[in-house]
Amino acid sequence: MKKSYIVAVLLAAVIFISVLVIDRDEEPIPNSKKTIEHEAPSGPGVVSDYIDPPALTDHQVALDDLYVKIPYQKGDIVLTKRTTDDYIIVDITAQDTGELLYTYGEAAGHGNEKLVFREVPTREGKVRLQMVVEIDSEAGLIRKVVETKVVYDPKPEKVGNETISAISRSGEFPAENVEVLASLYLNWVNESQDLYEGYEIGVIEK
Repeated sequence: MKKSYIVAVLLAAVIFISVLVIDRDEEPIPNSKKTIEHEAPSGPGVVSDYIDPPALTDHQVALDDLYVKIPYQKGDIVLTKRTTDDYIIVDITAQDTGELLYTYGEAAGHGNEKLVFREVPTREGKVRLQMVVEIDSEAGLIRKVVETKVVYDPKPEKVGNETISAISRSGEFPAENVEVLASLYLNWVNESQDLYEGYEIGVIEK
């Protein structure tokens, strides 16, 4: 009886140690975040005061290292800055009605590679028009466009004629300003929508 008890205890100990070793071996490698996650949910974030860099004009709104051009004068709108763990976001609302006009965001950090996006409302959700650019912050220039992408939230049952591209406003790179344009046909069960949207960005002078 005593011998059987000792064998049972030893067997339980071996199983316990084996489980520990397996768990340690299967532990995932932490995400080093060396590259940009090319999907940019905007999240609620921490609200703070929007501070306008002195180099910007009345139609340019600062994100982080980048600015976006808007069709309104800043005196006619309300700018609200939100910061999440990974993104700096600016909501632009009408001063008189409080209507949300635009939402822009930029990924924080990541050296000279920057992800920027604009959220566009749809009849069933929203889409994010985003691009990744490589910048020269000292010269205040965009060296090249790395990627353009449309992210759906949620994705419609059918997407037709999806086109998104970015061009240099000067026709060459490096460029002071780059514009992204998207043409989309979205179709849900009982709804359809054509979207033709875009925005223009530049690098904030240091």
